Amino acid sequence: MYKKLCTLLIACGVMSSAFAMPPPDADHDGNPMLYGRHSRPFDKSIYGWADRSIQWLYAQPFDKNPFFDQTGANCGVGQDGPVWYLAPIASPMMSGSLTRSCTIPRDKAILLMVGFVSDTYPCPDPNFGPAPGQSLYDFLVADSKKYMMMMSLNVTLDGRPIHDALDYQYISENVFSVKGDPSLQSSFDSCITTSWQPDLNNGYYMLFRPLSPGQHTIVRTSTGMMGGTGMMTMTYTYYLTIK
Repeated sequence: MYKKLCTLLIACGVMSSAFAMPPPDADHDGNPMLYGRHSRPFDKSIYGWADRSIQWLYAQPFDKNPFFDQTGANCGVGQDGPVWYLAPIASPMMSGSLTRSCTIPRDKAILLMVGFVSDTYPCPDPNFGPAPGQSLYDFLVADSKKYMMMMSLNVTLDGRPIHDALDYQYISENVFSVKGDPSLQSSFDSCITTSWQPDLNNGYYMLFRPLSPGQHTIVRTSTGMMGGTGMMTMTYTYYLTIK
């Protein structure tokens, strides 16, 4: 299914060294520019913010969807609240590099959507479903793992590396609901029903603390296998302006 391949081609990058420093006892996993993997910024876990970002991405129509915007002109579409979602970049199924520019308001935490599998249910395939006695959650977790095969991941913020980047993988704690825009059925996820439907998110996410005003750069390089497409290396560079 295309939905399980497209988002794994995304590479993200790095943020600036001029970020708001956390207090000394903050859970930052050795990466003070990030919120800790097990923290609850703005009263929500990183798992929760990751799932919320999927709901946001599915709600945006194709012609304004930040995922399909190669320049960054639509990076602010549908953004609301304390966390700014930095969407992946749609790319061909081959190794390469892409860039994007985005202007972000100051005081916003920034969720880097590195790469993910969004496993929506149901699908047109009548065989796509839980086995007898298997929960929908367990079925979707097992299915998502077939497509999420990140072999290496390097992320930098203004040239400063994120340590142990592969540790920032999140699988939804529960099945949640998404409502996909109908224009995304043929371009993004053939299983979109246009009504609220169950979904499970398996991906890599990094929540950056608010950056100082000015210019910052995030660079992400990843190597992995996307279903039957073979091994690929992708580099994505995000040029951020914080105002």
